[in-house]
Amino acid sequence: MDIEAVLDELEVFYENKGAEAVALCPMHKERTGKEDNSPSWWINLTTGQHICFSCHYSGSLLKLVCDIKGFHRSSWTKEVVYDYASAKAWIASISDITPDKLASALRSTPQHISSLPKPVEMSEARLAVFVNPPLDKLNERKISPESAVAYEVLWDTKTASWILPLRDPETSALLGWQEKGTDSRHFMNRPPGLKKASTLFGYGQMREDIVYVVESPLDCAHMMSEGFPGAVAVCGSTISEEQIKLIRSADRVIAAFDNAKLDTAGKKASDDMSKLCLKYGINLTFFNYGDSGKKDPGDLNRDELEWGIENSRSFLYGETAYV
Repeated sequence: MDIEAVLDELEVFYENKGAEAVALCPMHKERTGKEDNSPSWWINLTTGQHICFSCHYSGSLLKLVCDIKGFHRSSWTKEVVYDYASAKAWIASISDITPDKLASALRSTPQHISSLPKPVEMSEARLAVFVNPPLDKLNERKISPESAVAYEVLWDTKTASWILPLRDPETSALLGWQEKGTDSRHFMNRPPGLKKASTLFGYGQMREDIVYVVESPLDCAHMMSEGFPGAVAVCGSTISEEQIKLIRSADRVIAAFDNAKLDTAGKKASDDMSKLCLKYGINLTFFNYGDSGKKDPGDLNRDELEWGIENSRSFLYGETAYV
């Protein structure tokens, strides 16, 4: 079987890792209700066995085809009944293999994943291939060269991508980095399975008196460039309890997630943070976007940032509890 051809036909965009491929989990949203933003789904390109180390979706190539193509049979129970015959016929229709040979090949594959992919070892030397961001790209994001250096913001000339290192909050050892493309608009965590929920981007720049918590690492550098140092990023729209514990020593925390009036993910992140901060007794307020119509801190100038900080509120807008 040409499993890569099957993935192409299923429109699963993957990165080849030798005997395996890694991609965003194709069933993550259906299982969790949220889009997968961190590629953690692996498939063996020989056996077709696959697993997502985030939502734990796993199984055979036939199960994958059934789930993506909707090959399910009606059932009196809530249990999903897979129509494997239709899946086999569909695979046969896109390849040169006959249904009989396909059935024989599938019977010979293991029914479980024998081992997990080995984690990629990180070292400082891995960052040596990157360079300081071009001045024109920094200017586009309103980031000063000094702020880029402070936050270790780097640039990949081959892919025209921002490289945003993440470090262990205790040892400062390199855990990996987020890669954010400018031309192709791609977004990847390196290595796949990077545990970004266990740290904060810019943790080394965090202040004791006040901490600004944002979603995007580049917003941290932008805020410092505009005169507001000390921001940290959760690297997405989900905040973990581990990240909350990292900021609980600060005298004051201002959450500046994406504007809740314009972004549902920003609203959810703020709601989640409110509950966690209440649990740990953290002095939390929310950045006030007012009527700016701007989506995130990276869109704001110095005056707008200053106003939003000075007028930060204990609650969000638009609901009975958020006034």
